[in-house]
Amino acid sequence: MSKIPIAIIGAGGMGGRHLRALEALYESGMSNVELVAICDTREENATHLSVKAEDMLGSSLEVFTSLEIMKKKRPDIQAVDITTDSGSHHAVAEMAFNLDYHVLCEKPLSLTIKGCNKVIKAWKKSGKVLSVGEQERRDPMCRLNKALIDSGVIGSPYSFILGSARGGNEIIIWPWRHYKNIGGIFVDAGVHAVDQMMYYLGDIEEVFAVSKIWEPKRYKGEKIGVSNFYEQWVKEVPDEIEASAEDMVISTLKYKNGAVGQWTSFWAAHGEEIEYGMIYGSKGSIQPAKQRRGDPLKLTIDGIGKISDKDILDLVPDFHLDELTSRLFKSDRLSSYSCPFEDADKFLVALEYYELGQCINNGSKPEVDAYVGRKDLAVCNAALESSILGRPVTIKEIEDEETSVYESSINNYWRI
Repeated sequence: MSKIPIAIIGAGGMGGRHLRALEALYESGMSNVELVAICDTREENATHLSVKAEDMLGSSLEVFTSLEIMKKKRPDIQAVDITTDSGSHHAVAEMAFNLDYHVLCEKPLSLTIKGCNKVIKAWKKSGKVLSVGEQERRDPMCRLNKALIDSGVIGSPYSFILGSARGGNEIIIWPWRHYKNIGGIFVDAGVHAVDQMMYYLGDIEEVFAVSKIWEPKRYKGEKIGVSNFYEQWVKEVPDEIEASAEDMVISTLKYKNGAVGQWTSFWAAHGEEIEYGMIYGSKGSIQPAKQRRGDPLKLTIDGIGKISDKDILDLVPDFHLDELTSRLFKSDRLSSYSCPFEDADKFLVALEYYELGQCINNGSKPEVDAYVGRKDLAVCNAALESSILGRPVTIKEIEDEETSVYESSINNYWRI
């Protein structure tokens, strides 16, 4: 089977994470794509990733500083993987479709709905594939969570309570995650949380929230980035930055199926850190396992009590992972797994790459398409909009651009 030539666009920390995913896909024996080029406006970044790619993948890659030049010199490239900073995703994706590329785009698709809609318009006109990077739902534990809920083990869903508190006044992951117009931490991390909530319980239709900026100044801590993915650029991080993105949002969520959720995203918490999640139904509860950790989920059923991780699989006898997931995680039925975060991270992105290749080859649709990606963003932005307006905001209002007070400065910044 011939492999689809692809290029990574954006050779920073996220580009490096995606490179590791390609290595995992190659090693699985099921690779249907081939990385042939790296593109970044900073040539030194692209060269750095190219050198790493030659060592990891065993082949040299061409380096480019613009999509237009790459298109002229390598017309054989069929798809691009966008791993730039969140704020630029919409611009790069729109350009890629105009150049006739298939696209895998890291989340969020844009920081605003107007940006998403511009991408969707270009995508529909191109007739190409668009997949949005929401890899966490592909985790074996998330697949098991979903199978249990769909099988009715905990009955009809009543509520999903989800939250975390940590961060203090340090720079979280990278400076741009504290800049509203480039990619605030609530939106950048929040779309993952929203995707999980709606993957399990279905669409959210209304949000009422309060948001704050508790730490307008952020300081460089001892650790920057995730694992060691960002070490190459640590010296570029300033000792102090001015934050403009919200670091606390507390929301009440109404689901279309009648369930009610509570979501706390608190990135300025000093003292003890906390992270929690629980899905309650008419027969019991599930405490979902954290993605990319492999810990067993916790299931409690009325009249039975707690069910251990291995016995949980007996409740869903038809639950099986797909072939590539089974190869990567070494089993097609898992109640837990043991591997480093870095390995789980690359396995989940490898699944996205493989799906992209399948969609291009056979015309199938990606699991997380443009509309799912837009709705994930809409829930986040509905919370921020609700805080400004002081009232509940529906997802329809956000998706239809009926209200966009919060988004207006971002749209102006990017001239959308």
